[in-house]
Amino acid sequence: MRFTQAMSVVFVAIYVFLWVLALNGASSMIPLLVVPLVLAILVAFGVWLNRFMGITPRQQHFEPRSEEPSTSLPVVASAPNVPSEVPVENGDEGATPPAQ
Repeated sequence: MRFTQAMSVVFVAIYVFLWVLALNGASSMIPLLVVPLVLAILVAFGVWLNRFMGITPRQQHFEPRSEEPSTSLPVVASAPNVPSEVPVENGDEGATPPAQ
């Protein structure tokens, strides 16, 4: 048995166990357990409707990955080094430094 099939069996067993708990008194879990059931029914209905109308699923197609590494990474420009003696225009050009 493959791993995905085994996990599917485990998830279904856990889901059934939670339904058994919900029906034996943990009624606050029922709305949470109904959601996956409704979603599964909606997806199954959509698949059935597509097959009924004769719509075939599209085949997935992937672009083959090039073997050469990509060198087109964006270059981030760093800020220029500004010495501390050069005044910066921030509105404090005339202010005196605090006394030490």
